[in-house]
Amino acid sequence: GGSSGGKVQVKMLKHVPGTGSVGDVVMVTPAFFNNKLRPSGSAERIDDETVAAELKAKDEERRAALDAAKSMQDKITDINLQLSMKAGPEGHLFGSVGHKTILTELRNQFPKGALGKRVKIVSVKDENDKEVTDHHGDIKDLGTFTVRVELLKDVEAKFAVTVNQA
Repeated sequence: GGSSGGKVQVKMLKHVPGTGSVGDVVMVTPAFFNNKLRPSGSAERIDDETVAAELKAKDEERRAALDAAKSMQDKITDINLQLSMKAGPEGHLFGSVGHKTILTELRNQFPKGALGKRVKIVSVKDENDKEVTDHHGDIKDLGTFTVRVELLKDVEAKFAVTVNQA
């Protein structure tokens, strides 16, 4: 097309108030692009194919991450992590088992990097299905606990952690 009234499609590289944020694909006048956006490095021309290709790549990445999380979900569900801790006669631990420890142990069950960085613990519950809330949800007693982790937005897995007397 050579119509002078046409707009050009650009991808924002910087945030420009009133025009768009980084990564946005917007339509602007050629003059605005040439005089304002291009000189300041705020945007670059982008054609439909590139836009489509980028969307497709993002989509495939998302799908791959989801597939990975789902297969991880299956593997995690069967796990019972065994931890040994020193504890007093009442079964109270001398230390505590924090989320970090649990996640580290969980990661050790799998090849390096398999779990991904996004994993976080959603809840820790004791045998009576009571949520462990003191000390940021650290486990302070011997026993078996149910830990719920979020692998990805909307993908959660549950597994058991058993704390034994060391």
